[in-house]
Order: sequence, then C-alpha cells, then structure tokens
Amino acid sequence: QIYSEKDVCGVHCLMLRRIFDRFPRGVRSFAKAMPKTDDAWAKALTSPAPGVSPRNKYAGLVMNAAYNLDCVVPVREDFKYLSAAFLDVKTIDAVQDAASTGATSDFVDDMDIMYKASQASPAEIEKLDKADKATVVKALGKYKSLSPLTLHLLGSFLDEGIIEQIPEIAEDFEESAAKFLKEVKVEVTSAAPLSDRQKAQLLSVVSKNVGSDASLLLTEKTDPSLIAGFKLMIGDRYIDLSAKKSLDGVMDTL
Repeated sequence: QIYSEKDVCGVHCLMLRRIFDRFPRGVRSFAKAMPKTDDAWAKALTSPAPGVSPRNKYAGLVMNAAYNLDCVVPVREDFKYLSAAFLDVKTIDAVQDAASTGATSDFVDDMDIMYKASQASPAEIEKLDKADKATVVKALGKYKSLSPLTLHLLGSFLDEGIIEQIPEIAEDFEESAAKFLKEVKVEVTSAAPLSDRQKAQLLSVVSKNVGSDASLLLTEKTDPSLIAGFKLMIGDRYIDLSAKKSLDGVMDTL
C-alpha cells in the first residue's frame, strides 16, 4: 500500500507509542531567600538535588545550592553568560587583578557590572566608555543583576583559586540543570519539511511518552534521501522510521 507523507506521519506516530520508555519526572523552581548562617550554607551546598549527579564537584555544589534555594533557572542563565565571559581576555584580566589584590568583593561587583553591560546596547556602552565607575554603575542599574547565589559562588570560587574553571563548571551544571528541569532535546529529520500539524502531532506523542511535565526542545532537519517518514533523536535515543530504512532492509534480503 502507498501512503502519502501525511499518512506516513500518522502511522509512525502510532508506532512511536509502542517504542517509548518513560523518563523520570522533574520540577521547575523559583528563588528562595539566601542562607544566613554557615550551617545553612553547608546544608544548601551539600543536600543533593534529586535525579542528578554532576561529574564536576563544584558543579555539584552549584546544582545542590540552586535546587535547595529554588533558583535553578536564574543560576543557569547566569552560568551560560559566565561560561562565555570567562573565555574573554577582559574577564581573565579582572580575575588576575582580583587575585593579586585580594579584593574579592570588588571582583564580584565588577562581574555584576560586566553582566549588566552585556544587556546594554552597543551605543549605550560606547557612551559609557570613558565614564567613571560611579556613572557606569548608575547607568547600568536598570539592568538585571546576577542572582545572589551566583554572586556568592563567584566570590567563593575566587577565594578557592578555581575561578578560571568556570567554563568547565558551567558545562557540567548546564547538563545537570537540563536534566533536572526535564528538558528533552528532540531532533527530527524528515524527507520533507513537516507541517505545523504534523509537528504538533509528533510532539504530542513524544510528550505523552517522556512525561507530560517534560519540556521538549525541537530542532528540525530535512533529508530527501529518506524518501518518506522521519528519523528521531530523543535525548540519547535514536529511532529510524524512514522509508529509506525499510527499503534498505528489503534490499538486504534480496
């Protein structure tokens, strides 16, 4: 029997329902107050976040604290910025200056100013280029700061001499945060671009089988050699429901 592309998508969505296993569930979170004692900090940093075990020790501390203080999302955004910032020469120079002078609080303040400056327009930054620090701080005050937890961790990392490991810490934390927030990457490669209806149908099937609380991050590719149908990458799982695979299987038996 010959199926249209629309029919093939429907048939394959039915097949997907028989293939999937469930992912563990997760939750989203928002900020609580910062700890005020050493004991409270110790508890926040060492009480493990459920369902994740970062490879990097310091990423684990970040993940634990972000989970226990309900600020995984803002801290994740901060570390995405910091990961890129710490590949910049200006950031490394600031780290070296702070390390040589021992001015941890000044370093943390400067990092927060840099983060705010990253949100400003090039024209605004140009105007502030020769301004004194007080003027810059006032002008950038309208922009979002790094989260309180991130600022605290930056000071701690500087004091412990591991501040330049931020890119590695951020990479491992990103992986843990994505898992905790139930983000599932879905990559679909189809013979022809899928319609909005087909994509909605496909994502509906995926969502029902990875957990209704999962956040699906879809990317699309096209490959005419597939003939019809599609291939899927869902997290680290690969599913090939293309006509090309079926045809190759038939050819192999001849």
